[in-house]
Amino acid sequence: MKYLQAKCLWTFLVFILSVSNVLAQKADFSYTASSANLCTPVELTFKNTSTGTALGYKWDFGDGRTSTEPNPQITFTTGGIKRITLEAQYYTPGGINTSSYYKDITIGGTPVISFSADVTKSCKTYTANFTDATPNIATRVWDFGDGTTLTTSNPYIQHAYTKAGKFDVTLTVTSSSGCQATLKKTEYIDISLPDVVLSSPVSGCVPYNAVFTATSTNSTNDPTTSYTWNFGDGQTVTQSGGNLTHQYTQTGTYDVGVTITTGSGCTVTKTFSKQVRTGNPPGNVSFTLAPTAACVGEPVRLIASARYADSYSWDFGDGQTLIGLENDIRHNFNANGTLTVNMKAGNNGCYIAATPATVDITGPISQFNVIRDCNNKSQFIFTNSSSGITANTNFEWDFGDNTPIVKSRDASHIYTVPGDYTVRLTISENGKACSHSSYQKIYYFIPDFTSGVNAICRGTKATYEVLNVPLGLVSSYTWNFGDGTSMTTTSQTQIKTWNNAGLFANQLVIHYKDPAYCDDVVTKTNDINILAPQANFTTSSLLCAGQPVTFVNQTIPSPNIPIANWQWDLGNGRSSTALTPPPDTKFSASGNQSVKLVVVDARNCKDSITKSININPTPFVKANAAQSKICEGNSVSLKAISDGTVQWLTTTNISCNFCTDAIANPTTNTRYIVQASNVYGCMMKDSTDITVVPKVNLTVSNDTIACYGSSVQLKAAGAAYYKWTPVLGLTNDNVADPVTTPIEDITYQVTGTNDPICPMSAPLSVKVEVKPVPQVYAGKDQTVMVGSIVSLRASGSPDVIKYTWSPTEYLDNPNTPYAIAAVRKPMTYSVTGTNQYGCKKSDVVNIDLVCNSDVMYIPNTFSPNGDGVNDIFYVRGKGINFIKSFRIFNRLGQEVFHREKINIDDINAGWNGNYNGKPMPADVYIYFVEAYCDTNEFFQLKGNVTLLR
Repeated sequence: MKYLQAKCLWTFLVFILSVSNVLAQKADFSYTASSANLCTPVELTFKNTSTGTALGYKWDFGDGRTSTEPNPQITFTTGGIKRITLEAQYYTPGGINTSSYYKDITIGGTPVISFSADVTKSCKTYTANFTDATPNIATRVWDFGDGTTLTTSNPYIQHAYTKAGKFDVTLTVTSSSGCQATLKKTEYIDISLPDVVLSSPVSGCVPYNAVFTATSTNSTNDPTTSYTWNFGDGQTVTQSGGNLTHQYTQTGTYDVGVTITTGSGCTVTKTFSKQVRTGNPPGNVSFTLAPTAACVGEPVRLIASARYADSYSWDFGDGQTLIGLENDIRHNFNANGTLTVNMKAGNNGCYIAATPATVDITGPISQFNVIRDCNNKSQFIFTNSSSGITANTNFEWDFGDNTPIVKSRDASHIYTVPGDYTVRLTISENGKACSHSSYQKIYYFIPDFTSGVNAICRGTKATYEVLNVPLGLVSSYTWNFGDGTSMTTTSQTQIKTWNNAGLFANQLVIHYKDPAYCDDVVTKTNDINILAPQANFTTSSLLCAGQPVTFVNQTIPSPNIPIANWQWDLGNGRSSTALTPPPDTKFSASGNQSVKLVVVDARNCKDSITKSININPTPFVKANAAQSKICEGNSVSLKAISDGTVQWLTTTNISCNFCTDAIANPTTNTRYIVQASNVYGCMMKDSTDITVVPKVNLTVSNDTIACYGSSVQLKAAGAAYYKWTPVLGLTNDNVADPVTTPIEDITYQVTGTNDPICPMSAPLSVKVEVKPVPQVYAGKDQTVMVGSIVSLRASGSPDVIKYTWSPTEYLDNPNTPYAIAAVRKPMTYSVTGTNQYGCKKSDVVNIDLVCNSDVMYIPNTFSPNGDGVNDIFYVRGKGINFIKSFRIFNRLGQEVFHREKINIDDINAGWNGNYNGKPMPADVYIYFVEAYCDTNEFFQLKGNVTLLR
């Protein structure tokens, strides 16, 4: 019965633990969005917050895309409710458990704006009715382009325009989900007033019937329905047409006003200043001319006379006329024969004719025509068309370029320098006084054109300029561009947008007003190079979610122009400016992904390409082992969990390769790799590492000895973990090299293993014998005078076989019990005695030094006579470290000798009895000595010395 109760209790505990384990294995996730308002395009980054240790994950994003990444990223470009589902698979004792969790996320679609106005064009200010047809809009912000804005939720709105002009209308909408969009219509509202044009000003004598013609134009195609005239004389009239006649009965100058009214009710008034002049006829109108006979081209004086005239109109009878204020003029007649001259005197536009007069003009009339040679455009052909010439007529051509005069009837001339030239033809008769010259300006030029550049980027503009051509000659220009387009214009400047890449020829045809200048055709081959790199790329053939995608850049640059900038938009929240995106570029989710490449070359020319790449689903796989560590010689169970086809890629010591459950018998540490594949060819790998704990090859150090009271280190090898017994005297019984301090002979045993999960090895032993320590005595401490010799005498127990002194400074022999020390400073010596077991014991002795002036010897006389005996006076002694100063004075206190920092017993540092190179007289001198003993004590010494000669 007790056994049955225990069995039931165990089953209940297993059930409780299993339920607890399942409850701890739950799929869950959170996410962040960019943009935060969840408006398309929006990138969602998912954070997997599932509990427990999952074998694998599978995401379903609700639009056919999936992922097996733990924390994928995905971009939504369409709005709506997206159900995001996460499945997590867990291993349980009963098999595989799947936990599923989903969230519905509402993605807001970016609004597609559509608005209109009932009237967009008018010839007067008005109120426009706007309608926004964008669905599901919460807020609308209108900008009417005239400085007025309005925020409203109403789709219908009115706005009054109070001035003429062309106005941009901009609408920004915010949907009920918080998504925004903006639409701007440029010059959407056009309020343009009509324009009025009146025929040329008129004048005459009162009563005068003035004829008027008025026309009106507008950009709104609004017809004019009436014209109201204000004639400036107090009279007005309204009619439907723009043509009428009005009689002025009073003299004066009149401004005429015209008011038009259009069919939509627009009115415009325009006043034309000094449109009509009327006057009274001048009186006593006449004129005279002198001389009454002249050569062609000679001046003739004409004098007019009239009462109340303010202007004069002349017709000279040679095809020339003149109107002016002067009544006294001169005129060169350019026709021969008897010519009739007419004159009219005017008063404010009212003219009365005088009696005509005649003048006799004799001599030839110079005239000529000129054309440019179309085959040689630097040559001009001159044809004489003079009248009144005979066989005796002389001709002189001056071409204006400082070349010699040509005397032929007709002529041709080649110009070598472009410019404007005045050509003169002078004709005369032999034996007669009359001669006449005529003039024409001609233009010699070399037509050309330029765009200022020889290479531009595709899609940009080139500005073409006509060069060297006189503007007044030209009727029009025809441009024939190398891409097949053409344009005829009167402007010397032409702007051309090039939309195709390549090397193109261009042609300019110049049409002249005067046919004498035959058309010029300027053709330039390879005139302009339109540059454009061709962006392109491919990807690796197999694209799988969550796995690196290899991009191959196939961009073709323009010749000799390298690509300077790469801009990749990978559509997965990542971008790159490298030649190819990084090799770790991944797409978290399956499905179509849009990738865009923009290239910019060294000339700033651009091109782009967008491709949709299909990312295939990736299987998930998880490799699992019953245990991650085994002892050498044992086996372990392996399990692969996957939704694809499984294959173990590690074939060493495994029971099967194409199975989910296998048995492995590794002999060394082994990583077992499993691969899963699906129908798309996508593969995923996982692995589990099995650590094999090797068997122990235990070794231990040899038996050893230890001096009593000292320590010895034990050493074992061949294992990772150790156990020493007994623990007596050991510093640590679980290390390879413990230290022991035994007090008697002892034997230790050690066992080892390479991992706690594996059993300990058989024990090995090491014996430690404890040996006695000798006795040693260094002798009594000593105090001696500096400079003395000290005897050291050591003694010890009978087992001492070796003495060693330390330090060895000043010692004659450090390896004897009796040593001699010539100490120079206080010392402490240690002596160590060693017995036959190598056990050692030490003792110390202190040597102290005493210092006084007795250690220094200074003689009281010296005789520097050069006999080699007592010639130098210097300081002698022992136990002196150094002499700080040595000074000598005569009886008068004058210093005759001085030395600093000298050694004792240094004869070279003594006084030779001289001062400044001269011998001092025999006398008694005073000396002062400052010195430091070997003990570093300072003392002074003063005395007398007698110098003998």
